[in-house]
Amino acid sequence: MLAISIAPILDGIRRKLTARLQNRIGPPILQTWYDLLKLFRKETLVPETGGFLTLVIPVTAFTVSLSMFAIVPTITITPPTEGGIIVFIELAVLSAFLLAIAGSVSGNPYGIVGGSRQVILATIVEPSIVVSLTNLAVLGKSMFFDKITQNTQDSYLSPWLAVAMTVYFVCIIAESGRVPFDLPEAESELTGGRVVEFSGKLLAFIKLGELIRVVALYSVARFFINAFIPLNVIGGTLSFAPLLLYFFTMILCTIVVSLAESLNARFRLLEATKLSGYLLVISSITLVLSLLAGGGGLIK
Repeated sequence: MLAISIAPILDGIRRKLTARLQNRIGPPILQTWYDLLKLFRKETLVPETGGFLTLVIPVTAFTVSLSMFAIVPTITITPPTEGGIIVFIELAVLSAFLLAIAGSVSGNPYGIVGGSRQVILATIVEPSIVVSLTNLAVLGKSMFFDKITQNTQDSYLSPWLAVAMTVYFVCIIAESGRVPFDLPEAESELTGGRVVEFSGKLLAFIKLGELIRVVALYSVARFFINAFIPLNVIGGTLSFAPLLLYFFTMILCTIVVSLAESLNARFRLLEATKLSGYLLVISSITLVLSLLAGGGGLIK
């Protein structure tokens, strides 16, 4: 319920902040919730060429995105389900490709082009996320988020972690589908083409699944930020410390995405590919240096 509740609100904050940065009033913070509720009340039209997959993929993509929250601790130190970084990466990749496939099931040309573009962006960005999270696991001496949190601060605080965190934040901007990597306003063309055949509840499930997936990626940023906060605060000297840290991370990620959206022009696909290549090289070098430094030891 936490994911379903806060994901549209954070998107509303992002929309409001972006508008203010561009000297516009912007929509209300709850506007994303209003849009989703309107879609849930509308009639669902299923394309004749879509078949069974048209009904299954939106709900499946939503469920997979929601499952990412079962792996990551949010307002507590311990996650609801043991899975760790490996399972989180698998769910993140699966949800990205399900959302991309959704555009191809109807056979609509716009859907196919939009889905193909989504696959390309996911293919060039996901490797950098994988390497950054692997770096976090090496420096945190564990593949499980709760154990990374419990490790001492000195065991994984390093300049390599700062670089990995920077790469991860750039990847979050790309995964959010915002400028400079994408142009959400092109609803009838590239970006929105993959959902052009969906309506009503199915479209609501797709949009809500996208928002939840982004917030799940935001949640992992908390473990990078942990390294730069005094250990006694992280350890729970204050009972509400995990809660404050989590919501601080959510707001910080929202501000980063809003700033990137407001201060940059949209990249062409080739430019986005080049930047993603640079990010992958930087994160890979950082991972190698972390391993050579021996800061992580054995990953448990």
